[in-house]
Amino acid sequence: MKENTFEKLKEIQQNEFIKTAIDYVGAGVVISDPEQEDNPIIYINKGFEDLTGYHSDEVVGKNCRFLQGEGTDPNALMKIRDGLKNYEEVQVELKNYQKNGRMFWNELQIFPVYIKQMNQTFFVGVQKDITVRKEAEELASHYSSEVKRLSTPIVPVEDHISVLPFVGTIDEERLQQMLDNVSHHVKESKDDYLILDLSAVHSYNQAIHMGIYQLNQLLDLMGTTLIITGIKPEFAIQSVPYADFSELSLKSYATVKQALHAIR
Repeated sequence: MKENTFEKLKEIQQNEFIKTAIDYVGAGVVISDPEQEDNPIIYINKGFEDLTGYHSDEVVGKNCRFLQGEGTDPNALMKIRDGLKNYEEVQVELKNYQKNGRMFWNELQIFPVYIKQMNQTFFVGVQKDITVRKEAEELASHYSSEVKRLSTPIVPVEDHISVLPFVGTIDEERLQQMLDNVSHHVKESKDDYLILDLSAVHSYNQAIHMGIYQLNQLLDLMGTTLIITGIKPEFAIQSVPYADFSELSLKSYATVKQALHAIR
């Protein structure tokens, strides 16, 4: 009897130790029971309470979907549902909402855990607030877009004449941004001429070739004439394998000043 009592006391102490340890893991931990209807929560740790603002008596017995809201990605939810259905490990990043309505980015990992003594699998969800990292990523992406936008400025120089000074290299993303910017500008300005100045470009590649070709097509549809300036001899030599603009009837001048003189 004493031995059984000792074993029970040891088990209680061990369970309390595990519970205390889980409370200090630095993340929210949720355990749910998929054998009950709607896979309800049966345990949350202190980290979950701190992260979400909900207390144990408010959420135990409920499905964890109460954290979802208007900005929660349906694709992430689908991935979670598929993982739970197939008893597979899942990791997603999604927008969740605290009790006070504040949004936070949740890095959620779900693990199916089989307990042999109970002959049952439970789901253990580990939740981490990654809002600071996601906001930094979004800010960096915004700055990158702004840098690319500012690197292709369209400068009105006279009535119905603008200059697009091209600087640096071009890739597919920057090409699309350039075409979008030009389309918007010409629609608003009704320019008759757009001068594409390449004097600051020192290396010709296929992307630049496609950019000139697509830009000419776009402007032709909008009733604007494209003029090229600033092509250096070494630049022209590099363009030989790519450029054949004879069918486009593009006019080219050494400088923007010469192009403006010819237009006048």
